[in-house]
Amino acid sequence: MMVRRSYLCALGAVGAVGVVATVVAVAGQSQIAGPQQPARDTPAQQQDAPPPPAGLISGRVLAADTGRPVKRARVLVSAAELPGGRGILTDDSGVFELTDLPAGRYTMSVSKSGFISLSYGQRRPLQAGTPLQLADGQQIKGIVFSLPRGSVVAGRVLDETGDPMPGIMVRVLRYQYMQGDRRLVAAGTAQTDDQGQYRVWGLQPGEYYVDAQSRINLGFGGPPAGGRGGPGGGRGGGGVAGAIAGVVGAIAGSNVAALFGPDDDSQKAYAPTYFPGVTSIAEAQPVTVGLSQESLDVDFSLQLVHVARVSGHVTDPDGNSTWSGNVTLMADSATVGRGGGFGINYGSRISWDGTFEISNVPPGRYTLQARGTDAETPQFANEPLTVGSGDLDNVSVLLTSSASIVGAVTFGPGQTQLPDLNNLRISAPSTESSIGGPAQGRVDKEGNFIVDGVPAGMHLIRPGGPLRGWTMKSVTVNGRDITDTPIELRSGERLDHVEMTFTDKTNEINGTLTDEHGTPVTEYTVLAFCTEPSFWQAQSRHIATARPDQTGTFKISGLPAGGYYLTTVDPAEQGEWFDAGYLEAHRIGAARVTLGDGDTKTQDFKIRTQ
Repeated sequence: MMVRRSYLCALGAVGAVGVVATVVAVAGQSQIAGPQQPARDTPAQQQDAPPPPAGLISGRVLAADTGRPVKRARVLVSAAELPGGRGILTDDSGVFELTDLPAGRYTMSVSKSGFISLSYGQRRPLQAGTPLQLADGQQIKGIVFSLPRGSVVAGRVLDETGDPMPGIMVRVLRYQYMQGDRRLVAAGTAQTDDQGQYRVWGLQPGEYYVDAQSRINLGFGGPPAGGRGGPGGGRGGGGVAGAIAGVVGAIAGSNVAALFGPDDDSQKAYAPTYFPGVTSIAEAQPVTVGLSQESLDVDFSLQLVHVARVSGHVTDPDGNSTWSGNVTLMADSATVGRGGGFGINYGSRISWDGTFEISNVPPGRYTLQARGTDAETPQFANEPLTVGSGDLDNVSVLLTSSASIVGAVTFGPGQTQLPDLNNLRISAPSTESSIGGPAQGRVDKEGNFIVDGVPAGMHLIRPGGPLRGWTMKSVTVNGRDITDTPIELRSGERLDHVEMTFTDKTNEINGTLTDEHGTPVTEYTVLAFCTEPSFWQAQSRHIATARPDQTGTFKISGLPAGGYYLTTVDPAEQGEWFDAGYLEAHRIGAARVTLGDGDTKTQDFKIRTQ
């Protein structure tokens, strides 16, 4: 297999890092030399105390285009041995130094407004970086990050006559894998100025879709956001923080500006519009930007369309009016990827008498999702809805009772200290499209749990919180294994006798990646996936990846027992290995290993570089 060089040539300095560590031979072992301290008498109890952490990671951050130091860039490191991680800002010379670090396997990233955020060893957008293995007292010096400037998408938003549209929210979207599903997510936002101009900056190179929507008639009254940091105006804007704030406005309510009164039969509005001037993401044209490049003149006109009012009444399972909650129309997820995506949503609160009204909804296919919050536990509705050019009145929405999950956790015999049960949570993530996070329940001191407020549908049962050396081994219901099989919960159902078993016998696959000369190879990703194709799905515990550290060593921990294919890959997209077609293509020629409980297997790879 030939090693391919990344097109992100400006990231080369990140991978080609000078590592300085002084090594001396002591009793046949290599140890990192530290400063010599004078011998002195130490009480016996102090001799047994572990020495304080003395590891060090230092380096410098430079601008890729000019080579000048980047001051006040944020450098972050994290490791299992360093809870909460550690961060520091570069000085005026772009220098950083992180001291008093414990031994561990570290991930490292650098960010600065206007630049692309990078992880150590990263070669592609959104790719995982190379871990840094730090020994006790080791000093890793001379790391150089060469930060590229962010890419830019800019243009003008016009009306149907070609006049500029000020105050319009513009989003730049891209597809990426989230929880194993490929979805359309926001990469940056901006607001048009008085000339209808927008500029979204700080983008990774790649392929984007651009949409524009009005900021008027936000159903819940939440202020939309412009710019990288949140609310604001003018042409500047971009980045994840602004994108997240934009989500609030998008989900909060109606995002089009009505041009006529609500009772006018000819009511029209500017619909959310994608470049080059279409109302469907399926018809949108992508915009491609290279590393640190600007894609200007991405101009398009908002589409003026007939819009509808969707109104109706929400009742609880007993037929009584619901007086609290919300109704949301989600754009058809078939156009934005399995499991939903970043389409335009429209919403309304449920009034005291159970009524709701959503104005200015463009024609299209939607999923109506309702959530009532006036009962002791949430109640839900989920049904398809097609909106044409006319109003939809008297829509009847019947909520159904949520389900609950009742069970207990058990920990197998082991040498590891049990985790704090007060911090352990049990959740029921949906394997279908849904709004909001999964319902969760606490574990009490006896190990029992109840998860209330679970919508009807297909769900997995998963733990959350710090487990510190323990992994989930199985989930059973009355002895039936549902560990990796979604279970269907019906409205009002109480699922009893759920048992979650944890073990500290963690499986591990380790090894090295080297070339024909024995030199470490760090550019590849090691992929392990189950030999049973039924586990080739999103959120699967039977698929895992690892990047080798600076010594070419990799480690994959926590896979369930079973047979696995093991191979090296160079993925174009982070997370694409959850696609069954991708796994099938890499099955041929892969090594095979079988893991039992607590097994450790070693598999080395030789990468041909010539």
